[in-house]
Amino acid sequence: MRTKAIIGVVATSALLLTLGGCSKEDMDKAKSTAEEAAESASEMAEGAMDKAGDMAEGAVDATGDAMESMGDAAEDAMESVGDAADGAMESAGEMAEAATDKAGEMMNDGKDAAKGMMDDAETEAKDMMDDAEAGAADAMKKMGES
Repeated sequence: MRTKAIIGVVATSALLLTLGGCSKEDMDKAKSTAEEAAESASEMAEGAMDKAGDMAEGAVDATGDAMESMGDAAEDAMESVGDAADGAMESAGEMAEAATDKAGEMMNDGKDAAKGMMDDAETEAKDMMDDAEAGAADAMKKMGES
């Protein structure tokens, strides 16, 4: 935008000087000034193009850095998911082992309880037989006495 304005001012100045009936010296001076203005405008345009190029290069670098950061974040997320899955599998294994241990303990407790009940029942049956034999012996004695 500035370049167009400078060229416009220079061209207008040159036109006014030409139309005003200037001398050859004035014309050469106007021509020299116009050339300097054009050269200055060209340098400004080159500077702007260099800056635009630098900005584009910076944008490309920033985009590359952002893509790399996103890749790193995705890699970290996948690693975290893997760690969580490993932890879950380990916990599930520990829970299964604990459940198996508890079931074994319960079976042993049940076996011990059943053995205890059998022992109690055997003792009761023996006591009852002893009582029955003693009662029969008493009955036989009493029958013999009569």
